Amino acid sequence: MPTMHTDKTRHTVQQLGDQLRQRGERLALAESCTGGLIAAACTAVAGSSDWFDGGFVTYSNAAKTADLGVPPSLLAAHGAVSQPVAEAMVAGVLSRGRAQWAAAVTGIAGPGGAVPGKPVGTVWLAWGRAGDIRSERLQCQGDRDAVRDETVNQALRRLREATAVASGQPAVRSALGSASGSTFGSTVPPDAPLQDLTALLTGRLDAAEADTWREVLREAMPTVRWWTLDEARRAPAEVDVAVVANPEPGSLRGFPRLRLIQSLWAGVDRLLADTSLPADVPLARMVEPMMTRAMTETAVWAVLSLHRGFFAYAQRQQVGQWRQHSQTRAEDTPVAVLGAGVLGHSAGAALAALGYPVSHWHRDGSPLEPLLARSRIVVNLLPLTPHTHGLFDRQRLAALPRGASLVNLARGAHVVDADLLQALDSGQLRHAVLDVFHQEPLPPEHPFWRHPKVTLLPHVAALTDLRSAAQQVAANLLRLQRGEPLQHRVERSRGY
Repeated sequence: MPTMHTDKTRHTVQQLGDQLRQRGERLALAESCTGGLIAAACTAVAGSSDWFDGGFVTYSNAAKTADLGVPPSLLAAHGAVSQPVAEAMVAGVLSRGRAQWAAAVTGIAGPGGAVPGKPVGTVWLAWGRAGDIRSERLQCQGDRDAVRDETVNQALRRLREATAVASGQPAVRSALGSASGSTFGSTVPPDAPLQDLTALLTGRLDAAEADTWREVLREAMPTVRWWTLDEARRAPAEVDVAVVANPEPGSLRGFPRLRLIQSLWAGVDRLLADTSLPADVPLARMVEPMMTRAMTETAVWAVLSLHRGFFAYAQRQQVGQWRQHSQTRAEDTPVAVLGAGVLGHSAGAALAALGYPVSHWHRDGSPLEPLLARSRIVVNLLPLTPHTHGLFDRQRLAALPRGASLVNLARGAHVVDADLLQALDSGQLRHAVLDVFHQEPLPPEHPFWRHPKVTLLPHVAALTDLRSAAQQVAANLLRLQRGEPLQHRVERSRGY
């Protein structure tokens, strides 16, 4: 049996418990390969009832679905030992109890169970709180007991680090220059400040926006030299990192020492369209916890408003019409969430917690049309790639049940505008909530502005929180400096 309750483990648990107790917050767990050992380590420490809420041991796929709401489609597409499933397990725990924090593990402890690409010792660990779930792949060595021991200790360390960041512990503050925002998932030792790095900040920002970004980036990373594009071009061999917001095509050419391109935006389709982008330089997208939370809020608002008919009531108010309609249950309103990344999982978990039957879909999964056929509301959070461009055309809109609704919070190019308008006019679609468009700002003559079945937002479903985003940049720069794997690295062949 594993010898979990070492002095080092107890000390980690005590620190974790102290941080949670000070914040008045609680922890819950979802364990698969560890079979409750993390919970055992927590409850072995006296006083843990102050901060430990409970846990789930979901060893089978069926238990992960029944107890935590992990979609069967997600398990089928990725397998139980995968990043999406670990993150969905955390979201499920958070939606089912009183805890503000959660962690989940799913892995192959051995001696059997290995599959191609996932040898014995492969473990996915996820942790965090609502709207900010992080994950990490472990490749543990040794026998079954050793794999489980290492997983438990790593999970406890990650939770301790995350709650320390949230509590503004001095060690984290000295490493990043500021403890504001969130840096979950980064090991940030107090003796590893960002030094001797030169970063270029460039993109489609006006002067005021660029100044604001530069200010918050300097606050988070005071030891980094922040240059404008003009400054960088005067000494191109000194630039280590480019932090960008949809830069002009060709602007990142000619920097021989460039080691990382870090986007400030979640979408990277415009970046990847630049054929001059250095092919050998890693590219990372922005996954920012406050933006994830805001996107989840917008998705929930849109689905609730469509389900309950609130948009129709708003229109009746304009003409002074008092008219009630029947009210259906959430459980009778199936929702399809397109996108199996951080945004999709967060939105799906929040909707499932309200009682909606939620199904997830991503491009590498099963055909889309059968899922559309059984969905009353579709929430699109997919990345824009050549494969998803024009995804919502006449054929796929016709695959929806008559009277269904579409919520597009991803990219305008996912939708064929003329086909959507035809579907709305014919009654095939009841309503569309649109936050993104082919051309932005949306031209004043576009029919979306005046269509009675369209609710339009000016690309505000989830705005970037500057301080939180700066902390994510800081975490990736620190990983770069230490030679650790980068967070949210883009797979260029997939487009995200």
